[in-house]
Amino acid sequence: MLYELMSGIKTLSVIGMCKNAGKTTVLNSLIRECEEHGEVIGLTSIGRDGERSDLVTNTAKPEIFVREGAVVATAERLLRECAVSREILFSTGIPTPMGEIIVFRARSSGCVQIGGASITEHQRAVRDLLVSFGCTRVFIDGAISRRSLGDPSLCDGVVLSSGASYDADIRTTVADTAYIAGLYALPVLPYGELTSRYTAVSSEGVTTGEDVRSVMPALKSGADMLCLKGALTDAAAKELTSCGKLLSGTLLVAEDASRLLLSLPSYEKLKLLTRGFAVQRGTRLIAVTVNPFSAYGMHYEKNEFKERVAAALDRANVRVPVMDVKNV
Repeated sequence: MLYELMSGIKTLSVIGMCKNAGKTTVLNSLIRECEEHGEVIGLTSIGRDGERSDLVTNTAKPEIFVREGAVVATAERLLRECAVSREILFSTGIPTPMGEIIVFRARSSGCVQIGGASITEHQRAVRDLLVSFGCTRVFIDGAISRRSLGDPSLCDGVVLSSGASYDADIRTTVADTAYIAGLYALPVLPYGELTSRYTAVSSEGVTTGEDVRSVMPALKSGADMLCLKGALTDAAAKELTSCGKLLSGTLLVAEDASRLLLSLPSYEKLKLLTRGFAVQRGTRLIAVTVNPFSAYGMHYEKNEFKERVAAALDRANVRVPVMDVKNV
């Protein structure tokens, strides 16, 4: 079901909008489909996944199942929770709260728990190790709070998982899901290496600076683009909105979608003030998955949820499938 969408993708991040968004179910589906096609799977996480019971909501969770031959990178203290025979391949020296990250090959089929690095540089190192041990596909598991999962330097593609546990109000969940999905569908407009926080590009040349005031003259003369180095947060958005109509003809260009850490209201306000957003480097969103079950008891009607998300993505010009992998 998802396998056909992964053409050309070697490293895929599975990002959950919240806990209990159905991410582990999606991950199991991806692993199963790839293994059925004879692929060697590499698996790691930002955070922790695979435990039988959610440590926050105390609700049952699906475990992560791999077949013999899969390569797993996990925290040392989680090795005893992995119900597979294993061959230790590498001790990375990368620390986590649950111990050093260890890479092993499964020598039997069974369930595993994964806990990995939280720093993007460490995640890249782990990914490269998994590839070096023969993995034809690497999956990285994590939550939307770790936006670095969508960094193009880390992964080729993304699956976004949304669920009823996100909010009791289906409208909020649908709107925020479409917003995050839309970030991965922004147009790609390469500019080049950025040396300063702000780079304003106009017909009169290039102006750089570490704050908005330093590029204000370029904005007043009608900058075509304002390129942003680093994260764009709500605090930075407030600084930008103070420029008011000076931004009306300007396109805001972030390094990639993982740097856009704006709340939906801040994003929409900036979008109205400017010509919109683009990114220098894109990450391919291959699908949005939906889980109508809530760990808090506030379930959605499954068809309504799927249809609402599909309609919201369509309005946002995000052309990817919407799937409920458990209720096909």
